[in-house]
Amino acid sequence: MDGFKVSTSQVLVIGATNRLDILDPALLRKGRFDKIIRVGLPSKDGRLAILKVHARNKFFLSEGEKDTLLQEIAEQTEDFTGAELQNILNEAGILTARKDLDYIGRDELLEALKRQKGTFETGQEDSTEVPEELTLRLAYREAAVAVLACHLPDPHRPFSETDIKSIRSQPNMQFVEIGGRVFKRKADYVNSIVRACAPRVIEEEMFGVDNLCWISAKATLEASRLAEFLILQTGLTALGKAYYRYQRDLLPNLAAKIEALRDEYMRFAVEKCLSILRENHEAVETITDVLLEKGEIKADEIWSIYKSSPKSPQPTVSPIDEYGSLIYAGRWGVHGVSLPGRVTFAPGNVGFATFGAPRPMETQIISDETWKLIDGIWDKRVEEMKADASLEIEEKEEKPKLLMASHFL
Repeated sequence: MDGFKVSTSQVLVIGATNRLDILDPALLRKGRFDKIIRVGLPSKDGRLAILKVHARNKFFLSEGEKDTLLQEIAEQTEDFTGAELQNILNEAGILTARKDLDYIGRDELLEALKRQKGTFETGQEDSTEVPEELTLRLAYREAAVAVLACHLPDPHRPFSETDIKSIRSQPNMQFVEIGGRVFKRKADYVNSIVRACAPRVIEEEMFGVDNLCWISAKATLEASRLAEFLILQTGLTALGKAYYRYQRDLLPNLAAKIEALRDEYMRFAVEKCLSILRENHEAVETITDVLLEKGEIKADEIWSIYKSSPKSPQPTVSPIDEYGSLIYAGRWGVHGVSLPGRVTFAPGNVGFATFGAPRPMETQIISDETWKLIDGIWDKRVEEMKADASLEIEEKEEKPKLLMASHFL
């Protein structure tokens, strides 16, 4: 920095802040703090190095176990800062002292990680007695979610365990965040919609559509929200590449098209989810029994049950027919012409094109001969409209006119 004497000219002043935007501009002038180095969140290797630094004064059973445990914690602490990593080790040390143990173990580190994430249980929660039927519903819900997570896994968000200890409208499945994903494919969005339908589908399958309860109420809400996000904000569907962030961005005539496309995705998601659960019915029952007996189940046991349980073959689910749903809603009437075929016969007519027929499950391609016939009918109708219009003009011109002599002017 400027202003130092010759004897102190080798002094290097370093400052740190989390709010660069509110600093006085005078501090950032040339000759002062004019070099800005942005430090982001540590990577996996960086997190491991930070954990090793803060674990120097901590006691572990052996150096080999210490390296293994710190490696596991580094993998599960995506987007953690250095201070949060230090807090995990300090909390693990406190838990070890409370248990009167000599060494920090895996259980203490994982419990400290839960406390840092804010997902731990203190033991002082409300101990409301859960009815037996509700416990059974919770067990089936968590089993269905686990089976869907095995059948349609997310490699960047693997699950770790699930339980029936807490009563919530959302599943109790716990996941491990793993970094490295730089993109998301359309299939990933569709799989997430299918997985979100699991609580509603399993409850309807096991207890009947007239005997549903609130624990699956948000399942269809979450699935519908994911479908709308795919349709409106990704540009990956047949609706088009436009991006609609807010509801007010939508044109009024697009509401029916978006609803039809969303219903098609929900139709596929529900049928696919039901097919998967029926195919893995034995796995669902086994996981449910384990949850009712132990109250929780780990990921390794879930995978073991899923892989070893017999499968029941199911019929193939009809694929998503985006164009068919949009044609049903009159999507192509906005432009008058479309692929694979025109639906409305007049530009600007956005009405339905099924004429009361049920919604087709597959796109109907109309032959060229049929279109020629329709074009001929339409051209004939246009000529009739032109003839009627010209006839009206001629009638107006033939109306009697008032004649006046010049001496009246």
